[in-house]
Amino acid sequence: MSEAIERDVIVVGSGAAALVSALRCAALGASVTILEKTGKIGGTSAMSGGMTWIPANRLMLEAGLQDSETEALDYIRATAPDGWAASEEPLWEAQVANGPRMLDFILENSAARFEIADVPDPHMALPGAKERGRLLAPTEVSGRELGAYFKHIRRSTIPQDLTYNESVIANMTRHPIRAYLRYSGTVVRRWLTRTRSKGNSLVIGLLRGCLAKGCGIELNARVAELLTDGNGSVVGVVAEVAGQPITYKARKGVVLATGGFEWDSELLDTHFPGNAEFLSSPSTNTGDGLKMAMRIGAATAHMNQANIMLQPPVYYEKMLHGLPLRIHAEPDAIFVDAEGKRFTSEYEFNIADWTVRDTERGSRLRRPAWLITHWPMVKRAWLIKWYMNNKPGWLITASSLDELATKTGLPATQLKQTVARFNDLAATGVDDDFHRGTASDYEMRLAASIGAMAPIQTAPFVAFEMRPSILGTKGGIRTNASGQAMRADGTLISGLYCAGNVMANPTGMRTPSQVGTTLGAYMTWGFIGANALLSNNR
Repeated sequence: MSEAIERDVIVVGSGAAALVSALRCAALGASVTILEKTGKIGGTSAMSGGMTWIPANRLMLEAGLQDSETEALDYIRATAPDGWAASEEPLWEAQVANGPRMLDFILENSAARFEIADVPDPHMALPGAKERGRLLAPTEVSGRELGAYFKHIRRSTIPQDLTYNESVIANMTRHPIRAYLRYSGTVVRRWLTRTRSKGNSLVIGLLRGCLAKGCGIELNARVAELLTDGNGSVVGVVAEVAGQPITYKARKGVVLATGGFEWDSELLDTHFPGNAEFLSSPSTNTGDGLKMAMRIGAATAHMNQANIMLQPPVYYEKMLHGLPLRIHAEPDAIFVDAEGKRFTSEYEFNIADWTVRDTERGSRLRRPAWLITHWPMVKRAWLIKWYMNNKPGWLITASSLDELATKTGLPATQLKQTVARFNDLAATGVDDDFHRGTASDYEMRLAASIGAMAPIQTAPFVAFEMRPSILGTKGGIRTNASGQAMRADGTLISGLYCAGNVMANPTGMRTPSQVGTTLGAYMTWGFIGANALLSNNR
């Protein structure tokens, strides 16, 4: 083994949480090395839309929008899973208090920039909800200043050349070709200037800040082991670089920000048995940091939590992935259980609760459940049609409902009765069975934008199984309100801090935001952990 490399702080991972932590440590005077397992920078963050939920943030207050820590905490408490307050209240308080400070810091110390997204909190009826301002979207950022690092920014399965607001204005999801024609000059100019948006721009902006502050970054450096001293304190890591083990000593501490464990088949089967269909993150998210921390005694929590959607299949890096695109909420689409009966409003926000078997609703769902629609819906949301051939058999079509019942195993008589009942309701515009489009503010907004109900009547009829796809697991290492890793007995592991999907997310699967469910929180935890790491005395 070569001679050890010494730094104040070692950050493992290169997503948004990792980069914020590295940037904060460097800004406070620490020497920092970022170790990235792959040859690509940015992890799941770079692949994302970059949406960032931060209550009481600078941009909303400058726009004259009102918010406060008290209101944000009221809202988080109201949206949290039952019973979580006992363990998560201190973390909620830390996250809400530090989120605005984190945003101020990265605006002042990096090239990352944001604008307000015109998206309300999804649970507007609950205390503390806000109509606008908490959800921020990254604006475009140039990667030319990164030099050779620019080619290492991880690409995405979603376009990263238009901002979120531009994509909404152009209706990118429904009309991608028209959207690109509308913004053709903008797209060409951005590609010529190495300018990107969404998750790519967030990572580029943060990485520019890290490099300007003197952070080092090593690619293809897979961390295999956490080093501890005789007291159990984490004092460094061992990384495999070019096939050789290299020791990195950390005088102050180590920050784990290695992503989730969704691509580790054993962990996935243990905590999401028989559930996951497609995975949306980099295939290198195999829980390395989680497993290393567990080996030195770290406790875990919320391992059955994840960021979940129903997704169509897409190929990424020659592997089948999920495309993070909402595909179920259409006026002419319904969910039915194994008996062919509807069981919920298809527009409800927390639809993922039904897909996961060990949630209360998921455990009582008669499986397999299916989305039932017809070809006009597929033609209208034509990205489904575009991607359906990536996995033959994923989308089932039939010339009649009887044939569709045969292919899906559903009882034909009940399926036809359910579709007929829905069509009758669609004719009246009122869902007397599940109140679709009226059950919540979220549903009312969705119905106002795309319509509440439309009949399912034009062959071919279509079905796909209602199985969850995972953008990233949200269970992981239990931390305290300073982001420090904990043991099962409640003692702290000196020198070890966690941020991102490797930590146990304090809000879990039931999120307070429509999108941007992790980035704002995880960047905040990178910021919190950096502050604590540099203030603690081993």
